Amino acid sequence: MRGIIKVVHIIGGGEFGGAEQHVLQLVKRLSSYGISSQVVCLFGAPFYQILEDAGIPAQVVEMHGRCDLGAVFRLARLLRKIRPQVVHTHGVRANLVGRLAARVAGVPSVVTTVHSVLEHDYPSPFSRLVNSLTEKVTSSMTDRFIAVSGFIRDYLVAAGIPEQKVEVIYNGIDPGTWRQWEGDASFRESLGIAPDAPLIGIVARLHPVKGHRYFLEAAREVVREVPQARFLIVGSGFYWRQIDSMIAEFGLGEHCLRTGFQQEVGKVYAALDVLVISSLSEGFGLTALEALALGKPVIATRVGALPEILGDGECGILVPPADSGALARALLDLLQNPDLARRLAERGRKRVLGVFSIEKTVAATARLYRSLSNDDSSISSLLCPERCDSVQDKIYSCSSERILMSITSAFSSTVWVFR
Repeated sequence: MRGIIKVVHIIGGGEFGGAEQHVLQLVKRLSSYGISSQVVCLFGAPFYQILEDAGIPAQVVEMHGRCDLGAVFRLARLLRKIRPQVVHTHGVRANLVGRLAARVAGVPSVVTTVHSVLEHDYPSPFSRLVNSLTEKVTSSMTDRFIAVSGFIRDYLVAAGIPEQKVEVIYNGIDPGTWRQWEGDASFRESLGIAPDAPLIGIVARLHPVKGHRYFLEAAREVVREVPQARFLIVGSGFYWRQIDSMIAEFGLGEHCLRTGFQQEVGKVYAALDVLVISSLSEGFGLTALEALALGKPVIATRVGALPEILGDGECGILVPPADSGALARALLDLLQNPDLARRLAERGRKRVLGVFSIEKTVAATARLYRSLSNDDSSISSLLCPERCDSVQDKIYSCSSERILMSITSAFSSTVWVFR
């Protein structure tokens, strides 16, 4: 009988976006494949509380600011207690802290899931530069990369990650979970929106990369022809003030409502007539799967993995990014052609069932963990236990300068030289 493999997932957890949703669904199901999972968040809310409510083992190793290298050693101390075979990181900050801590603690294998394109996640040029450098310096500490789409795989390989270290494992959902919301009108009713009013929504974190500007510009055009149309912006994030300003600037105050984060997002999809994904970049596009599972048509930008999800337009309408005119025309097509909307939604639902099952995602991830536990050629095997213990022992007794010197000495082969 195969043994239990311990895995610790490291994630920021300062929001509840696609990466957090993916981790939540993954760890709920991995135990049936002989995988024991724990989650470590670098922020105390909101993801940690969601995990606690779901009964998933979780802890917080708070990172006090972007330069808090002490978090590496606090996390390493925890990892030495848990003694996992695999550390699995999600997100740039978690990658930096998790990779370093795993190597200091002597964890045999490190897996990184890449959910998005780094350059599009950081509007500030300085933030992009710093995070790109930390990725480049520590990426060789990862034994395997999971790309959530073929698009992300190509991005990683183009960035210099060896192709043999990258595996595509699509995000997946449980369609049955979403079908419980079919016909649920409670969210629409709570907002006071008439049953016959066309309702178009975007469900995404409030960030410039999600293209809310183009969604609102398209809304302005649509209401000129369909004045009864209503628009929802669902999600939370730092960009909310700019979005509220645009709603006012475009004269959409009576047509558009920003609801904030919604825990039961199934009720949101059930209320919609069309889901829009107006992103400028999208590593995967989980909301497309969720809406299609509920039989809702999707209009999305032709970026990232969205063409993969929508079968290159067979299961939804694809429009160019940052093109509010094309988005408005696509919306009008669906609103004025309900038969087309139904056909696209039905094709999309069948594709979700056939390609994007959460069970396929979980099974493939478990296989990857087991392949690493049997792989003597992983990077971690180059580090003898005595050498790891030497570094670990110094964590608790050295000054911060000497600790950093120990890491650099022990893992000098992983540090890239920048030309």
